[in-house]
Order: sequence, then structure tokens, then C-alpha cells
Amino acid sequence: MYKQALDTLLQKNSLPKSLMFYGECSYYRSYYLEKIATLFGSKEEQLRYYFDEYSFQSAKTFVSQSSLFGDKNILIIKSEKNIPKKELETILKSCQKNDNSFFLFEYFGDDKRAKEIAKVFNKKNSADFVRFFKPNSYEAINLLLKFAKKIELDISKFALEHLYSIQNEDISLCLEELKKLKNLDKPIEVGDIDRYSFSLGLADIETLMEKFFYKKDIKELIDEFLEISSANEIFIINAMENYFSTLFMFYSYILSHGNFDAKEILGYPLPLAIAKKRADMSIKIKLPVYKQIFSELSKIELKLKTDIHIDKTSFFISSLIKLQTFL
Repeated sequence: MYKQALDTLLQKNSLPKSLMFYGECSYYRSYYLEKIATLFGSKEEQLRYYFDEYSFQSAKTFVSQSSLFGDKNILIIKSEKNIPKKELETILKSCQKNDNSFFLFEYFGDDKRAKEIAKVFNKKNSADFVRFFKPNSYEAINLLLKFAKKIELDISKFALEHLYSIQNEDISLCLEELKKLKNLDKPIEVGDIDRYSFSLGLADIETLMEKFFYKKDIKELIDEFLEISSANEIFIINAMENYFSTLFMFYSYILSHGNFDAKEILGYPLPLAIAKKRADMSIKIKLPVYKQIFSELSKIELKLKTDIHIDKTSFFISSLIKLQTFL
């Protein structure tokens, strides 16, 4: 099912015993998992496994145990790796049999693998899955408005639209920026966002992606970005993911219409020279290569977020150089 169907189940208070969350919007995955976990029970009743921490025997024992006092067993797993089908089915069946047991699984891997895993999360196992897509601009801005109201931040819709744009339409990054802007203790205008909220501007992104696309040396430019205190490898990866997403949108539109219209494709106009450059770049990438690029960017982002033992800058630059060979 999709987000709308999940919202309906929440309103009716008729959630299944187990749920799997996947899809491209990390904000929605995390938000709904935490919201539903709270509905199922308290934090003290949760057992969480992150990435490589998962242990089948421990998970199975946890959801199989009963309680004389009505305590809940809420199993939460966050991973990009496949869990064997038989292990998942055992966990789901145990939750189904035990009134006090629940299972929430957030999957970070690619959607093709996710669809196979999701087949186990069926009604026969008192389970279901939710696939989340990136929200449209209207929905994203409304989310940010609600959050600003929640933290009592005085900020206009226009300023939020500007923040959303310069943060490469990443809701999670925008939320973090709103928390920082709250510390200014004043109404927030567009100028405040430009002054205090770091972004890779349009010109910076175009320069980086042009160097990247035509296999030029990008190390010096990346080093310059990373010298800015608010910039980091994750932010640059997100900017690149967003850029390749726009290229793919151009690619799809051109295949269907034989030309390009930036406003129709993106929902907002681009300077003609930049729009033409993106159109030219987009059709030079074949569909299988787009798939490779998106998969590799996701893997790089995941490793940067989870592996604390690597030299992030060295790994990041070497990974991008490898990624250039795909083009």
C-alpha cells in the first residue's frame, strides 16, 4: 500500500501486527515507523536492530515470549540487507500468534529487492508493507509549515519554499535547518536563510556536475565544498542524487515528447542555458546507467551514514571517481 492507505488505517486504528516500510523518502519511512512504534507501546518495550546488529535467534525469542503483565514485544529492524524469507516468515508468524508482539521493518535497499521482501508481509501473516514516494512540493512545504508551527518558528511560506529549493528538496535537511534557525529567536526571512543555511547553490551544483559528467578532476572542488563548515559528504551526495533525478526526468520527458520544457518537467523554470545543458546531458545517459548511478549513490550514502571506521572524505572522493567510470 501507499501513504494514503496507511493514513486511513491509522485513522481507523486498524493497523496490522507487522509492517515493512520502504521507498525513496527517508523522512516518511522514519516518521511513520516511530509514530506506529509509539502507538504499539513504550520505548522500554522495544528491541531495535540497526543494520548488521540483526540476530535471528534473538529476534525470534523476543517476539515469541509471553508476559503475565501485558507488556508488549515491539521488534524494530532497520537494514539495507535482505533477511532470509524463512526467518521473516518465522518472525511474522510469531507476532501473529502472540497478541503482545509487533514487528516494524524499515528497509533501505533498492526498490526491486524491496518488492520481493514485501511479498512476505501479506495479510495471511497479519502484515502489510508501505512504499513511500518523494512528496510533491505542495505536500513538502505543508510538512515544513506544520513543523515550523510546532517549534513556534515564525517563517513565511515563501521563505520555506526558498529553503526547500536550496536544500535540494530534502525534507530531513530542511527540518534540521529549521531547528537551527529557531535559535535566532526572530521572524525568519529569505535573507536569513541565505545567511545562515548552507546550500550548494545552483551555480555550484552545475559546476560540480559538469566536471563529474565529463570525467574531469573533481577532487579540488569537493575539497572546497568540504571546507565550508556546514557542508559534508552526505549533503553533496544528496545534491548529486537530486541532480541525477532531474536529469532522468528530462530524459523521460524527451523520450515521450521529443523536446524539453523545464517548467513542465520540474514545476519551475530554469535559465535556458542550464535547461539546455541538462537536456543534452540527460539523453547521453542510457537507462541501465541511470539505474547503476542511483544504486551506487544510495550505497555510498548508506556507508557514509553507518560506517564509523572509514575516512569519510577519502572514501567519498574515491567513490565518486569510480562512479565517473559509469558515464
